[in-house]
Amino acid sequence: MRELTVVEVRLDAEQGSPVLLLKETEGERQVAIWMTAAGASGILAALQEPDPDHPSSHELMLSLVTSLGGEVSVAHIVGHQEGVFYAELIVDGRPVNARPSDAIAVALRAGVPIKIAEGVLDAVGFVPTPSETEPPGEDQVEQFRQFLDSVNPDDF
Repeated sequence: MRELTVVEVRLDAEQGSPVLLLKETEGERQVAIWMTAAGASGILAALQEPDPDHPSSHELMLSLVTSLGGEVSVAHIVGHQEGVFYAELIVDGRPVNARPSDAIAVALRAGVPIKIAEGVLDAVGFVPTPSETEPPGEDQVEQFRQFLDSVNPDDF
C-alpha cells in the first residue's frame, strides 16, 4: 500500500463533474477519482473546521465508532474496475466496505492515512504535466461553488 494526500477537489472542465486529485506522499504520481457532488462536498467539508452544532454524516459516523470504543485506523483504496474505485475503512483492524469519497472523508476527519493498493496506483496513477499542476483559476473555483450551491439531495 502507498500513502496518498489530498491535492484538491475540482470541477472537471470537460465533464462538469467533481474530481478528487490525490498524490502519493513519496513520489510524483497522482490519482483522479470522479465522484458525485455529495461525495466532493463531504471531502471539502472535511478539509474545513467542523461545525459542532451541525455534524455531518461523516462526523456522526466517526463519532459513533469512537463512542462505541472503536478506532478508524486507515482508509484503503483497494480496487479499480471500468472507472469505478473500491475502498474500505479499517475499523478496529477489520475492513468495512465504503465508497472512496466516504472512506476519504472519514479518514480526513479522523486524521488517519489514506492508502492505495500498489496495483491500483500502477494502473491509474499518472504524473501530471506542468499545466495540470497549476492552481485552478478564480472562474473555475466560482463555477465549482455555483455547482455545489445548485445541487440538492433529490438530485441523488
